[in-house]
Amino acid sequence: MDKTQDIGGRRYDFGTLPAVEAVKVEVAIARVIGEPLFKAFTDAKKGSEEAAESAGAAAIGLLASRMNAEELLETMQTVFRYVSCDGQRISNIDTTFTGRNRELWQVFIAALRFNFSDFFPENLFASLRAGQAALS
Repeated sequence: MDKTQDIGGRRYDFGTLPAVEAVKVEVAIARVIGEPLFKAFTDAKKGSEEAAESAGAAAIGLLASRMNAEELLETMQTVFRYVSCDGQRISNIDTTFTGRNRELWQVFIAALRFNFSDFFPENLFASLRAGQAALS
């Protein structure tokens, strides 16, 4: 995963979350999408890409529906603390993403992928991107 990506015509630089912050994000996300995450992981190990994509799509749906707005925003804020947009650290989600809802999800998923590619199966990220596109 590249440390820098162009998304929505802007350049995003992704930093590594410190271990304690990373654990908080992992627990928050795994608590919500643990079962589909486990299914996606085992299906990816078995080589069943369609099943892994289905589980990943279910995971993004669960993330959006099972976390209340406060939990989701707190998790996003934690992740975005280590992301820069066009050279400026993201300190306020509204300032950076108002009118750019799809971009918000794209950057959030890219930041998760950057920080947790060894924790979440790769097929899940492809499915999360596809699920995010369907939500937009």
